Amino acid sequence: MAYTCFTCGNKYSLSEKLFRCSCGSFLQVEPHGFFSKRQLSRRDLSIWRYREAFGLPERVEPVSIGEGRTPILRRKVEDTPLLFKLDFLQPSGSFKDRGASVLISLAKSLEVSKVVEDSSGNAGASISAYAVAAGIRCTVYVPAYTPEGKLIQMKLFGSEVVKVPGKRQDANRAVIEAAQEAYYASHLWNPFFTMGLQSAAFEIWEQFGGKLPPRVVVPIGGGGFLEGLYLGFVALKRAGYVREIPKLIGVQAEKCPPIHRAFQEGLPDYREMEVETTVAEGIAVQKPPRGKAVLQALRDSGGHTIGVHDEEIISAEKILFSLGLFVEPTSASALAGWRKLPREEREGALVMLTGNGLKETKKLSDLFLSA
Repeated sequence: MAYTCFTCGNKYSLSEKLFRCSCGSFLQVEPHGFFSKRQLSRRDLSIWRYREAFGLPERVEPVSIGEGRTPILRRKVEDTPLLFKLDFLQPSGSFKDRGASVLISLAKSLEVSKVVEDSSGNAGASISAYAVAAGIRCTVYVPAYTPEGKLIQMKLFGSEVVKVPGKRQDANRAVIEAAQEAYYASHLWNPFFTMGLQSAAFEIWEQFGGKLPPRVVVPIGGGGFLEGLYLGFVALKRAGYVREIPKLIGVQAEKCPPIHRAFQEGLPDYREMEVETTVAEGIAVQKPPRGKAVLQALRDSGGHTIGVHDEEIISAEKILFSLGLFVEPTSASALAGWRKLPREEREGALVMLTGNGLKETKKLSDLFLSA
């Protein structure tokens, strides 16, 4: 097993504590096995029931706190049936626990003593949770505007939190400098984080009785969740478990839309652009390092992107409240995107709800309860 560079094809041993190729591009992992359907009935319901798909060496012991198997909820919105995957019900409150469990498991097997991460909130909280469970010290670099609820979660898990003035990208620059002396457990760069995110695709397949929905709608910032879902669906098809994969619909905030703009313009990768602060700060990634893979996944699945304005996100959030679903605005962006689909593309779609609203109670109070 080895890392392979997406751009130049260079290979690296998994024992090397790196996060990108010497050419500057991102890395991928190709598993050499896959799980058997018959084995699943004898396994627990965490994401580790699918471990053969993650590409980890056999010696790696799981660092798990119960992540996986989130419910699918069937509802009608605007007289149209749709489904929600409630991935905000993970142990730390977001879908990122899927990737953190796999990445931190690898880090522990490499005898890493300290990890660093950059995050607008959810990834930092998730890496913090799994790092403390693994006995690994953690420092998280966050934009200064990160909601205090997310910072408290990181701190209570024992992580050091470093606030970086400026935008999301400034925190990324700071952590890359810090990564010269610590292991960079990056949800944006590290391919094992993405490999863990595949588990959502496998769960969907099981929850649909061996089938898949026609479309899956996903909020995208760095785009790792969409890439992970795509890899998982393709792996199911390659194994002969399904015939077709869903069309993937990536939703980005119009105030920070690098992947959306690149898709609309037919570009192979994002281009740099000026961005603004959005209510959906969890998807405000100005320079998504795995952008090429995300755009390829969108096109290969037959899907596309949708841009949503803050007002549309807030409107979608109100609908979710009316359904009893308490999620952060980043999650609501997926429903906002679904509402902009043509009617024939809405029915039966699966909308991924990614982050818990309990982390952003101050923001939600200011948006909806202020006089």
